[in-house]
Amino acid sequence: MMRRCCLSKEERWPALYALVFILSYQYLIISKFFCLFADFSEHNWNVFLRNYHMSGFDPITYDVLSDWSMRYDVVRHPLLALVMYPLSLLNNLLEQLTTVNCAQLIMGVLLTVCTFLAFLYFYRILRRVIGISHLSSFLLTVFFFSFAYIWVSTLVADHFGLSLFLLIYLLYQSGMKLKNHERFSIWETIFYFVAVAGVTLSNGVIVFLCVWVVNGRSFFQPTFLLKAVVIPSVCLLSFAYLLNLTTDKAPSEKENPISEQMEWVGTKVSRTDILVENFFGESIQLHRQNILGDVLIKRPVVVRYTWPIQYVVEAVIILLFLWGAWQGRRERFLWLLMGILAFNILLHIVIGFGIEEVYIMAAHWLFVIPLSIAWLLTTQRRWLYLSLLMLIGAITAYLLIYHGYWLHYYLTWPLAK
Repeated sequence: MMRRCCLSKEERWPALYALVFILSYQYLIISKFFCLFADFSEHNWNVFLRNYHMSGFDPITYDVLSDWSMRYDVVRHPLLALVMYPLSLLNNLLEQLTTVNCAQLIMGVLLTVCTFLAFLYFYRILRRVIGISHLSSFLLTVFFFSFAYIWVSTLVADHFGLSLFLLIYLLYQSGMKLKNHERFSIWETIFYFVAVAGVTLSNGVIVFLCVWVVNGRSFFQPTFLLKAVVIPSVCLLSFAYLLNLTTDKAPSEKENPISEQMEWVGTKVSRTDILVENFFGESIQLHRQNILGDVLIKRPVVVRYTWPIQYVVEAVIILLFLWGAWQGRRERFLWLLMGILAFNILLHIVIGFGIEEVYIMAAHWLFVIPLSIAWLLTTQRRWLYLSLLMLIGAITAYLLIYHGYWLHYYLTWPLAK
C-alpha cells in the first residue's frame, strides 16, 4: 500500500493542489469550532450542536473521539465505532498530556489523509484505467472534488469521507485488475467487504458488484460464492445484530433493529423533484436558499434554484455524463459504474432509503459522473477534445468559486451562543 501511494513525477503538482485545497478548508472548520472542543464540556457540546448545521451530516465522530461509545447506528455502520476506538485512545492520551481535547484535530488529520488518497486514486483511475491525458485527468479530478457534497463530505465529522476513499480505492483496484486480466481472490474479496461494509453496510453490495464485474462467471462458482460472499455477509450481519442488542437502546429497537431503519424510508415528495433538485441537483450544486440546511430542522425537502443558469449547468453535466456513458458502453469498467449508479437509484429513489436528504449520500455514487465523462476525452478529434476541455474547465471554475464562497461564508460566520 505504501509503495502504491508513492507519487510519480507527474502526480506531484496535482498532489500539491490537493493538499492546499484540503488543508485550507480543514483549517476553517477546525478554527471555527476549536474553542468549543479545547475545553470540552456538556455546555460547549450543546453550543456546538446549535451552530453545526451542515445539511444532514452528523458530527457523532467528534463525540466518539472525545468520549468513546457505540454512538453510531451499528446496523448501518457495524465496525465504525471500533475503527474510531484507537483514535479515541490517542485523543485521551493527548488530552492528558496537553489538557486539550484534540478530537477535532485528529478527525481533521483523518479526513485530510482520506481525502488526499481519494484525490490521488481518482486521478490514477482516470490516468491508468481509462487512459486519458495528464491534463484531462487533473481537470476531471478537480471537477469531481468541486461537487457540493463531495467537498462537504471531506469536511464533516461523519463517515462519508472515509467511505469516499474506500470506494475510490476499490474502484482503482477493480479497474487495474480488469486492465491486467486479473481476478479478486477470496481473501481480497473478504478484506474489501469487511473494510467497506464495516463502515457503511449498504456499500458491501458495491464490493460484490466490483468482484462480479472483474471475476465474471467465476464469481458464481459455489465455493467462491460461499466463502467470499455468503459467510462474510452472514458474519457481519450477525455481528451488527449482536452489537445492536448490547447498545443502550429501547427494548423495542433491540428486538427489531429493522424497524429503526424503516424510519429512513419513503417520502410523499415527487420522485422527479427529488431527482432534479436533490439527487442530481443539490449533490452537485448547493441551493442558495436554505444553504446547508437540515430537513430535520427547517429545510424543506425540495428547494428550488433561484438562478435559472444553475439548471442549465445541471443539464449540461447530465448530458455530458450520458454522452460519456454511451461512448464507453463497451467497457466493463463502465458497466461497473452503471451498476453502482443503478444500485444507489434503487436504494434511495425506488425504495426511498434516506430519500429526504439523498444528497448527503453523494460520496457513495457521484464519482460515476466524472468517470463516465472521461470517455469523451478519449476522442481523437482535437477540436472536440479542446471544446470539451474548455466546457468542463468553465463548469469547474464556476463550481469552485460558487462553493468556495458559500463554504467560506458559513465556516467564518460567528458562533451563536
